[in-house]
Amino acid sequence: MQKRTFEIDVGSIRAESRTVQASLSSEFPVQRYDGEEILRHTPEAVDLSRAPLPLLRAHDNTSLPVGVVEGLAVSDGKLKGTIRLSANEDGLWRDIQDGILRNLSIGYRIIEKQKTKRGFIATKWMPFECSLVAAPADNTIGIGRNYKSVTTGNKGENKKMDRNDILKSKKAAVEEMAELAKSGENAERMEELKGEIRAFDSRLEALDMADKAKKDQKTFTPDVKKENRSIIEVVGGPATNRTYAGMFNQGRALEVDDDAIRAFRASMVEGSTAGFSVPEPLAAQWLDASIESEIIRPRATVWPMESATRKAIGWDTADQSSGILFGGFKMEFLAEKGTGNKQTGKLRAIQLAAKKGAIFVDTSSELIEDGMGFEAQLDMAMRTSIGYGMDDYFINGTGAGQPLGIRNDPAKITIAKETGQVAGTILYENLCKMFARMYPAGRKRAIWLINDTAIPQLLTLNVAVGTGGSVVPVMSESNGEFRILTRPVIFTSHMPKLGDADDVTFVDLSQYAVSIRRGLKLEKSNIPGWTQDLMSYRVLLRFDGQGTWNAPITPKNGDTLSWCVGLAERAL
Repeated sequence: MQKRTFEIDVGSIRAESRTVQASLSSEFPVQRYDGEEILRHTPEAVDLSRAPLPLLRAHDNTSLPVGVVEGLAVSDGKLKGTIRLSANEDGLWRDIQDGILRNLSIGYRIIEKQKTKRGFIATKWMPFECSLVAAPADNTIGIGRNYKSVTTGNKGENKKMDRNDILKSKKAAVEEMAELAKSGENAERMEELKGEIRAFDSRLEALDMADKAKKDQKTFTPDVKKENRSIIEVVGGPATNRTYAGMFNQGRALEVDDDAIRAFRASMVEGSTAGFSVPEPLAAQWLDASIESEIIRPRATVWPMESATRKAIGWDTADQSSGILFGGFKMEFLAEKGTGNKQTGKLRAIQLAAKKGAIFVDTSSELIEDGMGFEAQLDMAMRTSIGYGMDDYFINGTGAGQPLGIRNDPAKITIAKETGQVAGTILYENLCKMFARMYPAGRKRAIWLINDTAIPQLLTLNVAVGTGGSVVPVMSESNGEFRILTRPVIFTSHMPKLGDADDVTFVDLSQYAVSIRRGLKLEKSNIPGWTQDLMSYRVLLRFDGQGTWNAPITPKNGDTLSWCVGLAERAL
């Protein structure tokens, strides 16, 4: 199933009916791994047999929909619809009204397609569902679309091109326009191609002017002055180019700190001798595209972070032993003309502080100039690495200069092993006790996070029924999804191996808060690898995460309860 993203039109919100208008998709070309994808938007091309579409949270089809998208219709070259939110989702509705939730993602399947010079046109396709997704790091782009840094002739598409690239792209556009002219279809695309060809002509003319100006320009030589620290004074030429200014300074006078360069080089992640080819797309899309493969962020409560910290206020509900809720509220009965007692609740503050995560990489100039296909590989690698790293710290982080992970949360409850339990085993009693210690509201939302090494144990774990030898498996499977005690199971290597503490954990991730500081930075410089003709790249992301409880709940009757329950060590 393919996915595209689009924005909610906040100006069309109708509070009385809890509806809002949205344009779901268009014929805008989107770069895929096998070329440029265009969805044809005609009544015959779009199969709306699944309408109305369910509205989900981050493509999570394990939970019930939070609304529907109805009134689907194709008009003006776009698929449009009306989003109607469930009456049970007041929090989501307020976020939409406030402009916090603006982005949706449509899932669809291509049924028929026609190959073009640049890729293909989907001549028959079917939308399946729509999902609310996290706010992008850069609101000027869409999720899952590949954009480059220098504008080409295609509307909305960016790519750095030399003269040969422009000539090839112009030739491809002319040939595609000729094919469309023969069939008489897609007049809108023909107009786009005309604009592309005119833009290519303008760029060729600009390159000719630039070449002529270079011939008249005198060659400059940087004047290097030797002092305790190297100072490079650049006169003329591309003095403010990032190649010179780099990531250590800016402007026409570049101070090169040898110690900083050596420290930066030492921090680089060294790969094979060929390195990696890192393109220059708008890197913010990686953050949103990676959410499809993540575990924690799609299910957590995500708050935007407009500064280095984010504070949230909540009720202190940990101690309910005396029947008092929210730190001080308890119902009382009054006699006729009786006077009630004033009650005061207790509040607590949660503070999230942006922590800096980074990925560093080197690549050779030859690979940048001559490599083919590295752009798509790097895009996938960065997305996967960002999502993998965030999940690892959201689960295992210590809170010291990094997020406070689930396993180290102060509200986590640990279930002791059974008396006489064999090392490296999981018992049905373990799972039942973990389920019982989940707080009531969390039992319908919680999931099991389990290490892959536990799969053989769980597949053979069963409960005997009667005396006839019949058994019932503890873990069930349906359509590729495993469940234990009706709740979904996710197997991940982020959890400890079988027998270690927390190898089986039961969590309601809606009680885990994630905050992301807007702006995923991609920077490059040739200064660290100047003598080796290497280009150095780094990706920086600032984010934080922690549980929203400061302690387990102590109910009026019974054992303590929590949003996070782990199984104690049963080491081999």
